Amino acid sequence: MNRDKIRIGIAGQRGGDFITGLKAIASADLVAFCEIDEERLHRLADKYDVPGRFTRFEEMLDAVDAVVVATPMQWHAPQTIMALKAGKHVMSEVTAAVSMEECWRTIDAVQESRCTYMMAENYCYRRDNVLVKEMARKGMFGELYFGEGEYLHEVRFMHHFEDGSPTWRHYWQVGQNGSTYPTHSLGPVMQWFQAVDPDERVVEVICVGSGQHTDPEHPHDDTTILLCKLKSGKLIKVRLDMMSNRPHQMTYYSVQGTRGVYEASRLENERGHIWVGGSKDGEHRQWKPIAEFEEHLPEEWRTPSDEARKAGHGGGDYFVMRDFIEAIRTGAPPPIDVYTAMEWTAAGLCSQTSIESGGVAIKVPNFRDPAQRPIWLDAMPKW
Repeated sequence: MNRDKIRIGIAGQRGGDFITGLKAIASADLVAFCEIDEERLHRLADKYDVPGRFTRFEEMLDAVDAVVVATPMQWHAPQTIMALKAGKHVMSEVTAAVSMEECWRTIDAVQESRCTYMMAENYCYRRDNVLVKEMARKGMFGELYFGEGEYLHEVRFMHHFEDGSPTWRHYWQVGQNGSTYPTHSLGPVMQWFQAVDPDERVVEVICVGSGQHTDPEHPHDDTTILLCKLKSGKLIKVRLDMMSNRPHQMTYYSVQGTRGVYEASRLENERGHIWVGGSKDGEHRQWKPIAEFEEHLPEEWRTPSDEARKAGHGGGDYFVMRDFIEAIRTGAPPPIDVYTAMEWTAAGLCSQTSIESGGVAIKVPNFRDPAQRPIWLDAMPKW
């Protein structure tokens, strides 16, 4: 790029979470904001001193080099593809798509554009998740074979506007059954397994649910359990609950290996515990606080900058934006590239087929294998 700074545009109010981190990155410049609600648009743009203000996504593209797509999830793939076709780099909020066709179309657009695409799964950038990934990479847990992630977030108040009309969540998160929002739970655990084996991926899913009890207006079960079988035969369990009357519990994770285990706390503002060691009969095994293992964090996480500390999600919103900008600058693959994004997204999409079919196992395609690209895509109108 000839310009000294990469011009960034943000679409959607959820993108406001990234602004503090973005403004701390010297090689990037936030130049535009896009929001359909004009009052909200000017309020956010005034707050962060953003000069470019747009109510139409396509009009913003001429003013930027890269976009953050943080609109409602049904717009993630269409707006991503529109930006890629315009030669713009894209960081997309989760999930990456709402259909299998959108997954494949997004991959096509990335390949044709040769632009950088990254999914902004910021739960992969939470401090404890980064630490566990480093310990897994170093082999401290031995061979990993089971992991868990849970996202229990009662957001029924977000399903309707004040006048009673439905929001996008009414249709795309709880308007259908299955693990419709899985990546906050699946992503970090998959990164732990891939830190040991980069070729690891989800090959098959099974999804079952509890039935509808709290809010029968919607077809989404109160709790769904998603079982993800990996290429190696190992297992990940994901629990999603956006209905139940309960306190939030959005960051529970665990991983079990042959020589150790990590268990996050289920209570807010409490950190998890780790046990690592041998396997001696009669040994008295004791948990240690995860804080005792922080020497294994990358240096930038042990002594984060003030900008990282101020960013949302425990500094994760700074590091995810930083990695996106660095991928653009260097041309290196981003940490959560288009194939990974579609795999994690597709696990949730396939879960909808599984739960509808009574919990049968559904294969998840290998998006890196051109032979698995459906032939019906080429028979359909191009986007």
